[in-house]
Amino acid sequence: MRTKTTKALTALVALALVASACTLDIERNSDGSLAVVGEVTAESMATEFERDPNNDSVEVTIDGGVMWLDVTGTDENGDYVANLRVELGASEGAPTVNITEAFYNGWDVPEKIMDKFEREIERELRKAVAQNPKAELLSLTADDGRIVTEWRLETQDSKGR
Repeated sequence: MRTKTTKALTALVALALVASACTLDIERNSDGSLAVVGEVTAESMATEFERDPNNDSVEVTIDGGVMWLDVTGTDENGDYVANLRVELGASEGAPTVNITEAFYNGWDVPEKIMDKFEREIERELRKAVAQNPKAELLSLTADDGRIVTEWRLETQDSKGR
């Protein structure tokens, strides 16, 4: 899998997991903190991936804690088909990503390259989470064609309690 193609996918996965920017539901908790629930659908993630001019078509499937990406496009080597299986979760207040399968034009992507991509996603996620240290990820669910994140956001009201 080409680095340029994968870096674009990596950045978008990280952004979608942290922001869950499709829809947000915000409510105040009894302690004054905010409960923020974000949801992003497979369709909206596919639309974001398709914004990359190298990607001709993108299919995203989300079910059972797993996101599958099937991408066709053109890069510096010509036409390509990329397929990724990404396990999603949450640990210690941050999203987790584990690429368990990756293919580029039918060839297995070597594990050392998948590990590198995981580290890039993890770094992007940590940077995004660090931008708001008052937010704590409580849960991440990837099922039924959507990713739902639940966050607790510390406020001035909740600090004093």
